[in-house]
Amino acid sequence: TAPRLAERGEPGAARWLSVELRLVADVGFLGKPNAGKSTLLACASAAKPKIANYPFTTIVPNLGVCDLDDGEGLVLCDVPGLIEGAASGTGLGLSFLRHVQRCRVLLHLVDGTSEDPIGDFRTINKELELYDEYLA
Repeated sequence: TAPRLAERGEPGAARWLSVELRLVADVGFLGKPNAGKSTLLACASAAKPKIANYPFTTIVPNLGVCDLDDGEGLVLCDVPGLIEGAASGTGLGLSFLRHVQRCRVLLHLVDGTSEDPIGDFRTINKELELYDEYLA
């Protein structure tokens, strides 16, 4: 039952807070632009990310849920492509790298048709390390 007596409360304190969500996804896909991250997300979940054959099609992270056999869902995140110099602010690198911090596990996606797939992998790892040693 509801209380029958109500008293006037005392004035409360007012303040502005800035809150940032730290964990967004279980798995984050990262790699260079056009590595196939959005395609993998679309195949592994019901997400419908924009997929096109030009760099930086993805400009904001896309999320999808992959249903597992035990009824659990695995949240997947398609992080926008990272390029050399991202950790120092080239392009939208710093905002893209912030999304990487919000993933529990990182999955590197490398384009096998690239001229230097190992170099692409190393470039991404270097940018992660320059941004936050914990990520590399």
